[in-house]
Amino acid sequence: FNQTTKHKTKQLEFSQQINILMSTNSHQMSLWSPKSHYRQTRKGKILKSTSELYLRDDLGLGYTIPSHTSSKRNNVSVTVNSAAKQINNAHELMSLLVPSYSATLREHKIRLVVVDTNVLLHNLDVLEHPSFAINNIVIPQTALLECRHRSFTAYGRVMDLIRSSSANHSQNLNDKNTSSKRRCVIFFPDIHHVSTQINRGTSESNINDDNDARIRQVAFYYGESLSGGDVEITLLTDDKGCRELALKEQRGILGECEKNKLLFTPNSVRKHIIMLEKEDPSLALSDSVAQFSAVSASGKRDEKKLFYKSHIPQNELSIGVKSRKYYQGTIRAERGSYDKCYVTVRKGDDRVAVSIIGAQDINRAVDGDIVVVEIHSVDQWIGNDENAIENSKSNEKGTVGIAEETAEPTIRDEANVTDVIEVPMDTKEMSSKQTTEFLKPTGKVVGVVRRNFRKNYCGSLYSVSGENEENIIDDKSNVPFEPTERDIISMKHEKEHPDGTITCVFHAVDARIPPVLVRTTQRDRLIGKRILIAIDSWPADSEFPLGHYVKTIGESGVKDVETEVLLHEHDIPCEPFPAKVLACLPPEDYKIELEEGRLDLRHLPVLSIDPPGCKDIDDALHCTVLPNGHYQIGVHIADVTHYVKAGTAIDLEAANRSTSTYLVNKRLDMLPGLLTTDLCSLKGNVDRFAFSVLWEVTPSGDIIDVDFRKSIIHSIAALTYQQAQGMIDQPDDENDIQASAVKRLASLARIFRKRRIDAGALTLASPEVKFVLDSESLNPTDVQAYQLFEANALVEEFMLLANVTVGKKILRHYPTLSVLRRHPAPNRAMFDSLISKAKCKGFSIMIEDSKTLADSLDAAVIKEDAYFNKLLRILSTRCMSPAQYFCSGEYKPTDWHHYGLAAPVYTHFTSPIRRYADVCVHRLLAAAIGVDPLPVHLSSKSYLHDLAFNMNRRHRAAQLAGRASVQLHTLIVFSGENGEKEEDAYVLDVETSESAEPSFTVIVPRYGIEGRVRLPHIKANDVNLERNAAKHVISYKGITIQVFDKVRVKIWVKTVQETQKELKLDLISPLFGMSSIANKGEKRSPPLSVKSKKSKRKKA
Repeated sequence: FNQTTKHKTKQLEFSQQINILMSTNSHQMSLWSPKSHYRQTRKGKILKSTSELYLRDDLGLGYTIPSHTSSKRNNVSVTVNSAAKQINNAHELMSLLVPSYSATLREHKIRLVVVDTNVLLHNLDVLEHPSFAINNIVIPQTALLECRHRSFTAYGRVMDLIRSSSANHSQNLNDKNTSSKRRCVIFFPDIHHVSTQINRGTSESNINDDNDARIRQVAFYYGESLSGGDVEITLLTDDKGCRELALKEQRGILGECEKNKLLFTPNSVRKHIIMLEKEDPSLALSDSVAQFSAVSASGKRDEKKLFYKSHIPQNELSIGVKSRKYYQGTIRAERGSYDKCYVTVRKGDDRVAVSIIGAQDINRAVDGDIVVVEIHSVDQWIGNDENAIENSKSNEKGTVGIAEETAEPTIRDEANVTDVIEVPMDTKEMSSKQTTEFLKPTGKVVGVVRRNFRKNYCGSLYSVSGENEENIIDDKSNVPFEPTERDIISMKHEKEHPDGTITCVFHAVDARIPPVLVRTTQRDRLIGKRILIAIDSWPADSEFPLGHYVKTIGESGVKDVETEVLLHEHDIPCEPFPAKVLACLPPEDYKIELEEGRLDLRHLPVLSIDPPGCKDIDDALHCTVLPNGHYQIGVHIADVTHYVKAGTAIDLEAANRSTSTYLVNKRLDMLPGLLTTDLCSLKGNVDRFAFSVLWEVTPSGDIIDVDFRKSIIHSIAALTYQQAQGMIDQPDDENDIQASAVKRLASLARIFRKRRIDAGALTLASPEVKFVLDSESLNPTDVQAYQLFEANALVEEFMLLANVTVGKKILRHYPTLSVLRRHPAPNRAMFDSLISKAKCKGFSIMIEDSKTLADSLDAAVIKEDAYFNKLLRILSTRCMSPAQYFCSGEYKPTDWHHYGLAAPVYTHFTSPIRRYADVCVHRLLAAAIGVDPLPVHLSSKSYLHDLAFNMNRRHRAAQLAGRASVQLHTLIVFSGENGEKEEDAYVLDVETSESAEPSFTVIVPRYGIEGRVRLPHIKANDVNLERNAAKHVISYKGITIQVFDKVRVKIWVKTVQETQKELKLDLISPLFGMSSIANKGEKRSPPLSVKSKKSKRKKA
């Protein structure tokens, strides 16, 4: 999770691993080789640089790190690696090599492959393939070092591959059980091995040539060593020149008489895989081979057309960046589009976001790449009018989905980043009042410094051939639809090749990724599936990037498959907890007993209030009357740090996951289940360890004193919100301990809430929904708005009080090391649209501060329409960016403020079971009250910075994954029998751009659905169509639709391709230009396949 620390750790691990691999009983250094080179300085001086290289003749044939399984505490099996084992001679090597698993060969051959750097970088999927088709691999140190230099991700996978060598030598070669198969992976230290040194080439040779020569020498050395055995040695390289040199060098050394007896065979990865597939047709490995060039249908590379300009060489890029001719940065695609990007660059002391728009200017860069850009001249920059048109085009691509809660983070949300620059106006356009204007700078990508392709991308192949042609022809009217963008791309790029493979078009779930051309032998089997692919390259002669198939997730449209897809896309850790984490857990029969230093609060009537079926209960409350008439209030939080010690494997895993993720059909925990739902969960009628905040409060709500203690509690009840609400509403009964405590808490919560609101805290809203599940199949049958009770607000109020109180406490003791949560004041420009829309209804939204905003929202009430005020609050929430975790030492105290809560200091303390930020705060608070020492790593601001970054990233991903799960289950509801629904909706936005297709955006309160309603029967240039941007209204022949109007819509599901579906909204009333526009001629979708189990959602 800590990129900087991870890189440092990787460096340390690498040096340790190399030292381990090269350590032997004999430490004799046999040879010393100094190497010198000369370079010229800028001032013309010649400097000599000498590097010393120690060569050894005792390194044998490399090293393996065999693994075996051992047993740990709690009966957990752990796979551990033995010490590195040196291979001293050919006999030892032969005992380690694994024969081929091919079932078609009469005799199981032994093949050994030596790989070069590019194989490690681009074809790891082939080496890691579960078929173990390549099961004897030599990884030279030269290739490993270069791989580490170019990709830490690939390097980590290679190290895992080296560690995957099995210590089990006895096995059944005909056993098709993958778990029983093994591979032998050898690390060879060629840089220090005396037998694999090379003669330096001419002055024209470069490092890459020398590295290739050394790797060829490794293959030659193994060929010599195993020349008497029946072992086929192959040098795997996709470098044609390297393969030709390998043949030439061998023939030169062996002589003419032995030219047909090569010691090793150089081969490309694809040809090697084709050979293996001929021996065993069941392998299907060709799809996993990386692509590096565009190939025409004839099988030859198409050199006739270049789609893009060539990238500038790296040395020229470096010179250009230093001279400020070019600028370097990371390219980011805007949400929902791969052809609208931006790069944040430094221009003087400012950070400016440069817009990169269109395929030619993006020039083969993909979201996340480190690129070099050239800024366009000012006359090509984007003004306000052009920006509005671009936004309207983006809206046209919008789909129906679950309504958002907060605004998507934008360029402007980044600290000190602007996307506009003030420039002088043209003298012809200059008015007396305005001499300057704000423009968005634009630019183009001229080079890629580093590719940062993700390991895998999830999506589906799209084809218009065969059965899919029905998607283009309407079976009712027999009138062809206008081809979509996907149809056009597929028809243009889908090609069959002479070798039987087919180039197909892959569309990622992530719309920021362009279509990818994938070459496969199993197109028909993959159509309609969710698959993973890897992007290999993007040559200038290919319109789209090239990639290869990795694996199939499952049938598209199946609920469990789509759930796995959304987890992958949002990078949610969903693997089972590793054995080393489970080994940190206490035994299952662990007894909770009073410990020295803990306050015994088991006599107090502590109770919890949570959603029905909640298993991970973080918090509990109590409220008792003191002898002086005051109240003692207690907020008791699960003492997770009692079980999760700093720096242990379970702590590191929790820090990486950072948060639990709540989906409709499952919960992905931050901590193992023994802690999440048992030992840490504050269940009723059992003893539990807690971290308690205790206040003495007057009945009028004045806080007299506060104390922080580690405690042991005994909850007398685990109430639901409905049960607690019933107690709040029932008459007073002093004999009812539970109801009396809940009523006192409710009374104080009302007081605290009023004070917060008076201080400027905002009462916002979001369209939450819940699902009705079938009692037998547990499939969703309906979706409804989530009902809130006063009991929800009761719990929220005391959690806020505890978080604010603890935040102030840790800040007093650790003013620069506290983990806090800030909510910056929103950008005023983000409210412009809301202010304009509210004005249409006669209301003024004031945004000077949170207090004026809260007052103006309270005043905006329409008696005839109760939902109007909630709608304004939903839109207000979207004008704000999400809150962020941060380290107090990184910001000024004025920037600690939480805008939404009107709190100068705020943190998260109350949910350590499901949020790692709360675990950190628990440790800070324990150190502040002298219970435990502060962990060393929490004393580092750089560590806390990286920790906060990861927590923010994971928290946002968990929110998006939760929303995606809700959207998936909503789609299932409307895909079922009688799934079409007619429902009331409210207009959120109206498209008033003159050139845009007539449309408007609505929200359906009952289902929490938001989407665009199109009016395709009305053309953009229709003379009867009138638009008024100032009043947010469109009208057609006397019928008007304005923002906040109530309309009637039909919700239905459209089939995009086979099992790929999407929600659609059609207008029912008012009749805007025709009697009915309810999806004429559109295909209805059959029910989606659903296979899942029910799970409960935790409170926010």
